[in-house]
Amino acid sequence: MRAYECIYIIHPGADGSELEKSAAKFSELITGQGGTVRKADLWGKRQLAYPIQKFTDGSYVLLRFDAEPATIAELEFRLRVDDRVLRYMTCYEVPEGTGKSDELMQLTERKERDRRGRGRGGPRGRSAPRPGGMRGPRDEGGHGGDDEAPRAVARSTDDDNDEGEDD
Repeated sequence: MRAYECIYIIHPGADGSELEKSAAKFSELITGQGGTVRKADLWGKRQLAYPIQKFTDGSYVLLRFDAEPATIAELEFRLRVDDRVLRYMTCYEVPEGTGKSDELMQLTERKERDRRGRGRGGPRGRSAPRPGGMRGPRDEGGHGGDDEAPRAVARSTDDDNDEGEDD
């Protein structure tokens, strides 16, 4: 079994007893599927960061539990079809002491650095490929430094096209 955390928001008209009934209902669903609920935390009514279904407030409930992945699918289905639930999110908890949280943090930081660098020529200062297959001096193998002479571009001369001059 894995450790999960599920937080959901119920419409603001729900009172304390409705929150408790909701938490009990979803806790029973988890235990009925062979999971164990470690904690059901009722946060109460809070202001939302942005309106959801024209509501500016909502009542938050946090469930921490251990369950199988099939239980998560059933729980999220029930949360989705419940009219009182405005939003929900279920996350996998990384066990402490496994070192995986450090690995995840390093991976996240590396992805964030790469994402930030993409707008300014890609990661590590490399330039992105040019559209249409055009290549510049850096793409040709040169470094583009001051110590190199500029490369001459070979141009074909056409004697037939002399800008209107006749031979």
